[in-house]
Amino acid sequence: MTHPQSPHHESLFAAGMAVLLCLFAAAVVGATRMVSEDVAVTLQALSDEQGHVPRLSGDGSALLIPGTQAAPTTARLRFTLPPTGADQARWVVWFGRSPVDSLRLGQAGWSSPERDFYHPAAEEGVLPTGYAFPLPSTLSGDVAIDLHARGGMRSALRPRVLRENTVMRIEQRGAALTGVIYASLFMLALLALALFSAARDRTFLAFFGYCVLALLLLAAGNGHLYQLPGFGVLSAWRAQGIWAFGLMFSAMTLQTLQRYAGARVTMPRAMHVIDRYCIGLTVLAAVCLLGLPGAGVVIQPVATLAWIGAAIGSILLIFDAARRHVPMAWPIALLTALTTVAALLSELMMRGYLEPLAWVRYGYQVALVVTAAVLGVGLVSRIGEYRDQRDRERVARADSERRMRREAARNELGTALQARLRTLAAGDIEWSAFRMLLDALLPQVPADNAAVLAYGYHGHDVLVTEPVTRKQAVHDTLAKRGLVLKRLAALAMPLQQPGTSATNPADSLITEAVIPLPIRSPGWGVLLLERAGPEGFTSEELALAGEFIRLTLMHADQALAAINLRRSAELDALTGTFNRRTIDQWLTRSFSDAMSRGEPLSVLFVDLDHFKTINDRLGHACGDHCLREISAALRTALGEGNLLARYGGEEFIGVLPGHGGAAARVIGEQLRAAVENADIEWEGQSVRVTVSVGVATRLDSETAPAATIDRADKALYAAKRGGRNCVQVAPAIFA
Repeated sequence: MTHPQSPHHESLFAAGMAVLLCLFAAAVVGATRMVSEDVAVTLQALSDEQGHVPRLSGDGSALLIPGTQAAPTTARLRFTLPPTGADQARWVVWFGRSPVDSLRLGQAGWSSPERDFYHPAAEEGVLPTGYAFPLPSTLSGDVAIDLHARGGMRSALRPRVLRENTVMRIEQRGAALTGVIYASLFMLALLALALFSAARDRTFLAFFGYCVLALLLLAAGNGHLYQLPGFGVLSAWRAQGIWAFGLMFSAMTLQTLQRYAGARVTMPRAMHVIDRYCIGLTVLAAVCLLGLPGAGVVIQPVATLAWIGAAIGSILLIFDAARRHVPMAWPIALLTALTTVAALLSELMMRGYLEPLAWVRYGYQVALVVTAAVLGVGLVSRIGEYRDQRDRERVARADSERRMRREAARNELGTALQARLRTLAAGDIEWSAFRMLLDALLPQVPADNAAVLAYGYHGHDVLVTEPVTRKQAVHDTLAKRGLVLKRLAALAMPLQQPGTSATNPADSLITEAVIPLPIRSPGWGVLLLERAGPEGFTSEELALAGEFIRLTLMHADQALAAINLRRSAELDALTGTFNRRTIDQWLTRSFSDAMSRGEPLSVLFVDLDHFKTINDRLGHACGDHCLREISAALRTALGEGNLLARYGGEEFIGVLPGHGGAAARVIGEQLRAAVENADIEWEGQSVRVTVSVGVATRLDSETAPAATIDRADKALYAAKRGGRNCVQVAPAIFA
């Protein structure tokens, strides 16, 4: 995972941090370079009851505490005190604050109060920096004082003999510095908690734990934690409690840095190792909190190695983040390295290898605070990234919802077109389809005005507008722009252009989109969309309009094809009248209706006279032509409400609902006369055709058309025998 950043800004920030660190170092050095009357002190190690002689530091100025919590370690301090004037402060033996269980001074006739790192005395003040033992004012000249110390953590006690006012200045400056460190970590913890509450990102929760554990670790390492109300109970763990805080802080540091660096995505295998390492650190911290007697000898070196391993892992994580350009990674990498070096120097000081200088004692603490602050800045950049991600997700969600709405509208349009168009007559399909197109499209592609115009589509010219009241205005506009729109339709690609409103051209600027309709030539058509303002329509909107158009035309073509297919199944291909299968169905239905309503029903059989002669003399093409002309004449003479079908060959049948025998005979005569008077020409010559007609009316006893048809057929043959070109009505019973 990569993170956008500005290398220029990060370099400036790193330079600024370097300047601040230099200023801080100069301030610390300046604060510690005070004029003091240090009295030279020499140490002499004294053997204990078992004859063990404690170790001194290499320069002999510090007593090394082995950290075994065994018998006290004893040494003799020798120094020469100048006489104290009346206006001079008394002399004080001062030690830097090291984690000891017991520390006292004594000589014949005098013994100091016992000091305990884990149980600070009230007279030590707030945030003590060391252990101060005021000497009796009667002491002067060569002085020998015995030092008795015992502790469960390896440390070095380096005595200094100073004036009391000098010790007070050291304590005040140390208290001010540690107070700033604690306040900084506390504010960073509050900031992390606020960021977590706002962003709900667990990285900020991990950073909160990092700051809290850093605060507890430093307060415990300085011995100040045990002064707080309620935290005195932690003194029962003594050195093992400090180790536990350090181990938990190391684990939390690794977890925070891997979340900051996004290493779970880039280095999943390494993160499994780090997670297991953090679990091991937590388990080791739990072992420390068990307070097992004698375990400190083993735990202390193991904890030290664990801290070093955590520091190396942290540096690797940060440098990997810097390689991937994670914001603020390079400054954090530099500060992490400085913090690690400062912590190692502090550890060397605690073991007596370095002098207890202020910048060594507090350097790693200050570096840790600065690292936490810069890490907080780097994590705050996640807020912007989180906001950008949230915006991207919101846009993606809006796009997804919009696509879903448009897909739903598309499906609804397809379903509505399929259900509606199949029920319409052929002449109503086109207008209804385009009306439904506008109704479905405009909610998805808002437009102030819309119009669909199609010329020669299924043989019809169609104009549909929205709103409907603009139809005449659009019609007048098309009279002027018809040729231009036809050329745009021929381009077969949507386009949009600025223009002015037709209703108020002086005031309003509009954008007009022209989307061609894919209609077969010579027909053509376009969809016109108008929107106020110069912004116009997006390519996605134009594509959606084109998709809706294609869907509408597809369903309109399918509906017309279904009508044509239905007609081809019901009609005779030559004459355009019903075929026999269709008329049989109508006969059954008509008979059922006549019976239920008690109405008369008549059937006519019409047969062409001498039709075979026409075919033989003039050809079958002429015969087909005569059948078409005669069927047209019969349809015209038959009138509305009556049915005509080609029953087979040159024979036609007519169904006359509601007509009795007399009325049917009249219609039969009309049919005969219409054919006789028909002007039929074939290849320049007139063709005379006559027909014979047989009429039969349904009897009350006839429930099915078969009997009536049979009687009409017999009446037809009677007309044939009667000389043709005549009408015969069937009696109730043929002889």
